[in-house]
Amino acid sequence: MSLEAAERLKTAGRNDDCPCGSKKKYKKCHLRADEEAASKQLAEANAEAQKAAAAAAGAEEPGHEGHGHGPGEHPKPIAAKGPAGGAPKTPMSAKPMSAPRKAGTA
Repeated sequence: MSLEAAERLKTAGRNDDCPCGSKKKYKKCHLRADEEAASKQLAEANAEAQKAAAAAAGAEEPGHEGHGHGPGEHPKPIAAKGPAGGAPKTPMSAKPMSAPRKAGTA
């Protein structure tokens, strides 16, 4: 990101005139480009930090940090319990249901 873009992003408010001199509001002129440049720079820095952390931790596969198993050694998944392959559903309440009302008594 250029120093001009960084400075504009820090100092200019959304509704201020753009510092480039276009007489447009900053939000209509350079805000989006400056924010995208800052986001790209941050993403690059995060990617570099992640690579450095992976190199320091060893040769683990991405996404397997701290799982307690080596690359390619995935534990078996736990089967989900439910009506398809487990215990039957239990009723929500242990209360007995009341008898239905008789029709025609008043």
